[in-house]
Amino acid sequence: MKFAVRLLVLFLACVSAAEQNGAPSAERASAHGTPAYRAAKQFMRGANFANFLEVPPGQGWAVHHTVADLKFVRAEGFDHIRLPVGWHHYTGPAPEFKLSDDIFGKVDDIVSNATALGLSVIINIHHFNEFTSNPPAYTDQFCAIWRQVAAHYASAPPGVAFELLNEPKDAATTVVINPIYAQAIAVIRQTNPRRTIFAGPGRWNSPSELVNFRLPENDDNIIVTLHCYEPFHFTHQGANWAGPDQRVTGIQFPGPPKEPLVPDPDLRLSPGTLNWIRRYNTLPAGTNPSSPQAFGGLVEKAKAWSRQSGRPIHFGEFGAYTKADPQSRAHFYAAFRQAMDDAGMGWAIWDWKSGFNYWDPKTHQPLPGMRRALFPNSIGTDP
Repeated sequence: MKFAVRLLVLFLACVSAAEQNGAPSAERASAHGTPAYRAAKQFMRGANFANFLEVPPGQGWAVHHTVADLKFVRAEGFDHIRLPVGWHHYTGPAPEFKLSDDIFGKVDDIVSNATALGLSVIINIHHFNEFTSNPPAYTDQFCAIWRQVAAHYASAPPGVAFELLNEPKDAATTVVINPIYAQAIAVIRQTNPRRTIFAGPGRWNSPSELVNFRLPENDDNIIVTLHCYEPFHFTHQGANWAGPDQRVTGIQFPGPPKEPLVPDPDLRLSPGTLNWIRRYNTLPAGTNPSSPQAFGGLVEKAKAWSRQSGRPIHFGEFGAYTKADPQSRAHFYAAFRQAMDDAGMGWAIWDWKSGFNYWDPKTHQPLPGMRRALFPNSIGTDP
């Protein structure tokens, strides 16, 4: 009996230590009836309204999105939009960092029309590079933004959710942002005690950072957001902003190609990229780097963490640039969507019509193969 008691004491001590180190408790790990899990059902199939309200004022590359886009989004079968917003471009001086009526008016227009159509909305802070470069110096502004946004949308429908920050990076490591997130969540909860919040780890919301991610244990209405653009050489081929190694095009999904890809020597690709192309040209489909194998392990990692932590996961960005051939793009989207279906996770494509298009604004139709890829049971036909 004494031995059994000692074992019990040891077990309880281990459980306590694990929880103090961020490991999930058994209660949380089995808590699939939480508000977050119930809310996650409203965010299963989404589209990003990209290159729109996050674009700094005065710059000419914004892609305007309208009520017509929202109607098309809803008609296609999406249940939510993710709305990137550059709130930090519209703040006044410290200590209030008062947000302008202009940006609230623009966001209100999308949010009100989206919710009227039955779409849920994720509102985030996007491209706050000053914060991610120096989090301590900009934490006050970060929290001030959320204090105002939260108060402004306190009476919004439950389908309006807040995402704390798009793709923490650089100095905003997962460990650094954990306590800042807790501070911002506490600010939001002052006016929105039951609002769904999305939050994700560092390294651009990487699944590999989940091991370091910590959220307030007493808040059960937080959905964890992740991003994935693997295989990157396929999804970002031809994207001139993504670095010199992405200048090579003609990469298909899935590999291997029928004819080996021979890149132009003048591109001066890195040894790592040349090795990736060699494997792409030679490895069979099951192990090819341009195949579901590229993201399958990351999705499984996320699924395991979700099961252990008792928190739902949403992949807030995945997509392929339109420099890829249409058939390969459709194959990629279908494969990623299937991985999400198998994992029971929601997703939002990047993007609706801004370079990684689902929608062709000229024809008012999805790009070839995209409808079937994302909505295989749709009664509509692909153009």
